[in-house]
Amino acid sequence: MGFRRDTIRSKAFSLLVVPLLSLTAIWAYTAVTAIGEATTLLGIAARYSSYLGPVEGLNNNIREERRLSVVALHDDDDDRARGELTRQRRATDKALDVFRAATAEQDPQTLPEQTTELITQLDGLSATRRSVDTGTSTGLTAMRVYSDLVDGIYSFMAGLARNDGMSLEQYSQIRSLGSLELAVDLLAREQSLIADAVAKKDLAPSTHTAFSELASSRKFLLRNGHSDLSPELRVELERIFALPVYSGVVAGEDRIIAFVPTPGELPYELEQWVRDAGEVSAAIERVTAAAIERALDDAESRITAVFTRTALISGLGLIAVVLSILVSVRFGRRLVRELSDLQESAVDIARTRLPDLVRRLRGGDSVDPAEETPTMAEGRTAEVRQVSEAFNSVLSEAVRASVGQAELRRSVGQVFLNLARRSQSLLHRQLSLLEVMEHREEEPETLEDLFRLDHLSTRMRRHAENLIILSGSAPSRRWREPVPIFDLVRGSVTEVEDYTRVTVHEMRHAPTVVGTAVTDLMHLVAELIENATVFSPPGTRVFVRGEIAANGYAIEIEDRGLGLEPAKLEALNRRLAEPPEFDLADSERLGLFVVARLAARHGVKVVLRPSPYDGVTAIVMIPPSMLAAADERAGTMPTRPVRHQPPPPPPPARTPPPTPSAPPPPLVVSEDDDMEGLPQRVPQTHLAAQLRGAEPERPSNQADIDASTAERRAGLMTAMQRGWERGRRETGQPDLYGTRKDTTDG
Repeated sequence: MGFRRDTIRSKAFSLLVVPLLSLTAIWAYTAVTAIGEATTLLGIAARYSSYLGPVEGLNNNIREERRLSVVALHDDDDDRARGELTRQRRATDKALDVFRAATAEQDPQTLPEQTTELITQLDGLSATRRSVDTGTSTGLTAMRVYSDLVDGIYSFMAGLARNDGMSLEQYSQIRSLGSLELAVDLLAREQSLIADAVAKKDLAPSTHTAFSELASSRKFLLRNGHSDLSPELRVELERIFALPVYSGVVAGEDRIIAFVPTPGELPYELEQWVRDAGEVSAAIERVTAAAIERALDDAESRITAVFTRTALISGLGLIAVVLSILVSVRFGRRLVRELSDLQESAVDIARTRLPDLVRRLRGGDSVDPAEETPTMAEGRTAEVRQVSEAFNSVLSEAVRASVGQAELRRSVGQVFLNLARRSQSLLHRQLSLLEVMEHREEEPETLEDLFRLDHLSTRMRRHAENLIILSGSAPSRRWREPVPIFDLVRGSVTEVEDYTRVTVHEMRHAPTVVGTAVTDLMHLVAELIENATVFSPPGTRVFVRGEIAANGYAIEIEDRGLGLEPAKLEALNRRLAEPPEFDLADSERLGLFVVARLAARHGVKVVLRPSPYDGVTAIVMIPPSMLAAADERAGTMPTRPVRHQPPPPPPPARTPPPTPSAPPPPLVVSEDDDMEGLPQRVPQTHLAAQLRGAEPERPSNQADIDASTAERRAGLMTAMQRGWERGRRETGQPDLYGTRKDTTDG
């Protein structure tokens, strides 16, 4: 059965991912824009429907109250004028209450900043009325106070338009209508001034100046304010401006402005001008009111159109999106199924099959790359099949590379092992020769140099054993009998460069370690002590303690160094708990790899933690399986601290060379030259004749020789350390802590 091999390009085209996203984005943008515009228009309509009536009513009533207040100030005895003013004040108060109620219903966040200023001005209306009633205010003063209040209402309306989020065109229309209404109000103010002059039969200079300013402002507003109006409204205004009555009003304004104020004189028949100005104001107000009505009707029509367009676009867009989704789902499921199978196959190979194969290679198993290489799942799509084949090629190369790397690792490990074995064999011979030389040497200076060479050789042997451990083998040194932990720790100290800085505390009731684990445990402790001495100041000491624990025996190695950061300490503990694969590039952490490898081999738990002195404390937890039973350690020697050994006797006096004796027997060396056994030495062979005692019996086995040699070397190194310290005290030299003592320790 053949498979249909469609291309990814054809399927991507079929899925319509890009058109679907584009269509969805366009649909969402259009819908959001339309809904936002409709919401804005609804807000504007609601705002103006709730504010337009109250504000216009308040504005008209205040303007009428202004006119009647000026008239009442002209004739205090006119009861009719006073009655009209009283009735108008009641109407103004009602309009003010309606405005306050409409303001209280609105959200304070949506109100313009001029709202507070306008309400403050309205609160001062009572004081203005009292000044009019008591006659303390003139007509010009009253007109200015009321005019300021009207200006505040116009400013409030302009701020309301800015807060409503209108478009530039809408805001221009509202601003032009406001300018037109303000121009009409300025004409009404001119009427009030002229009416005051007619009543007094005198055009005072102050009144003349105020009239000139109002006329100039009105002309400016009409000339510049109606340019942004709709064409229909401009046509109606041009028709009013073409009327003879408007021309008469403008000509009258010019004559009044050109008149030089003279007491008791008027420019001309001003009563007619007042009537003509009232007619022009009424005509412009009718046009303005009609324009506002048309604007509200236009807003409602636009809202309806916007909602209709939004519903249509949203519906069509939703249908297109649904169809696109259905098509995408149909073609996408098959592709997703193929990719899912490919993914599951890749995950299974990456997490299970390939790691198992690599683990087998590291374990030394023989693997045939042609048969053991895992393969990926195949798909029906051509591109998916190509990806699967590419993965298979990569896996095949990876397996071949892993096999080659494993073989290279085994070869390198074998090279390290052979080199280490040869070096270890030579070092064992060298140590045996040094021991013979130490026993027959009587010169203190030469003996001290021999001790140093012995110590350097011991350290070299430990480094050689590091290579053996890293290659996966075990060192050739072995003990068959249990060894006390205290002696084991002392043997570890002798393998450290700065062993004179190490203090081993007394370990009471310390158990013994089975012979098969002595070498590795001694090596592990030596590496930790070496690390403590290297990473701590030269003038400080390293303390080694041991205590019995519930799950074995614990050895603590504490230094007084600079310590480690918590993150670094955690990373090191993680490496010690889970030994990593040895990396040749990370040779600086050779000791860490060795400790981790030895701890994992015997189930020893090694933990690093901060010490109370800001240094690091290494805790070695020896499991019970490494500790010898009671009957096995019955004949072991009691443990004792290194620092509490008695000082060595003074160096022997120089004596003539002894007479030659019989030639010493040769060194006893293991027949196996690859260090399966240690070089052996017969004690007292090279001692002076007067110091040589009875010939000891040959050790029964190699383990006894190794144990006695390690214990004897530890004692020699400790004795040398004590001798150096005693010499410093006797000569008055400071010790490691920089102090001078006259008495011996202990």
